[in-house]
Amino acid sequence: MYNARVITDIFYDIETKELLDQSATDPDAAIRALHMSVGAAWCACHEAQFFHSTAALAEHLLAHDRIIGFSILHFDNAVLAWSSERHIEESFDPVTGKHIIRKPLPDEPEALKKLLDDKSFDLLTYLESRLGHRVGLGALAEGTFGRQKLATGPQAVVWNRLVATLRDKWPFALADVGDQEGAARVNELGAWFQERLEQYCLQDALLVKKIYDYGVTNKRVAYIDFESERRVVKVQWR
Repeated sequence: MYNARVITDIFYDIETKELLDQSATDPDAAIRALHMSVGAAWCACHEAQFFHSTAALAEHLLAHDRIIGFSILHFDNAVLAWSSERHIEESFDPVTGKHIIRKPLPDEPEALKKLLDDKSFDLLTYLESRLGHRVGLGALAEGTFGRQKLATGPQAVVWNRLVATLRDKWPFALADVGDQEGAARVNELGAWFQERLEQYCLQDALLVKKIYDYGVTNKRVAYIDFESERRVVKVQWR
């Protein structure tokens, strides 16, 4: 009996440490200069996972057949590709007596971006081609499910800055002056903001999955336009 191979999909989203400079003369370069604070991915084979290494996230994504996200062709994939982080795997061949060095990811950002893009299905790109204009993930969530996003990208940037300050700076300053309880409390608050950041990132990835699944099943999704009107758009996502 012939068994068709199941295509493995993975949904992902990232948050960045900095806000995008909207006034930059080269918007693409401004995106490439951003740094990831956290990445979240969901797939049927691994379920939910968090990443703080761009290389680990890129390798994990490329191990799947299709990468699904929102604005990933323009944004997320570019941030990952232009990160300088790369893993090197070393092994020893007992037959030849040589050390073997393997790089799971190409050094050239353009090559990595192409690998990611070739496997990517971007809901925003698809909808923009149908509608002739961009639509936000929050507008899709509200139009399709009547719900709003948990937070925003700028809020995630602020949370990450708080984590860096509360967890990596003030506990040591408080401990140096003998305030161990204060150091512990600040550490707890930093961990709380870290969890909040990670959960928001994951919820956006899961929201993309929910919208995608809805579109596959119903052949349509909806969004709230600039005049606060609900609009329905037909989609063919599988």
